[in-house]
Amino acid sequence: MIRVVEITADQTHELRRTQLRDGAGGDAVVFDGDDEPSTFHLGAMVADDIVSISTWMLRRYPDLPARPGHQLRGMATLPSARGSGVSAALLHAGIERCSDRGSSVIWARSRVTALSFYERHGFEPRGHEYIDLTTGLPHRDIVLFV
Repeated sequence: MIRVVEITADQTHELRRTQLRDGAGGDAVVFDGDDEPSTFHLGAMVADDIVSISTWMLRRYPDLPARPGHQLRGMATLPSARGSGVSAALLHAGIERCSDRGSSVIWARSRVTALSFYERHGFEPRGHEYIDLTTGLPHRDIVLFV
């Protein structure tokens, strides 16, 4: 059974380190804005283990500054949990919370390798592919209108 719960920024660090920074960007696992009062962090739990994480920051998308929005950052899932529905459950729980808090757009800077996952859940790619300076990996902006 999958449970999605609010967690602390510190509880995201291990998955950020192992899944998002391993071999790409060192150990930069603390994000600017992690501790803002409007930021929240979610974890998908199976049994007593956090197997997927996400961070949601109250930030307008730069290309749509008139629309209230949240930025999704640092979504990561253990390889052993991928394909089990935990990432989708985590994503939808975050989207619901953002919508409840008044956001009309949710956006992220997605790795190109994760685009198909986000597109299956209604996100639309925007702009051109670029190299993220922290990881050195190709990314694209994605948006979801809620």
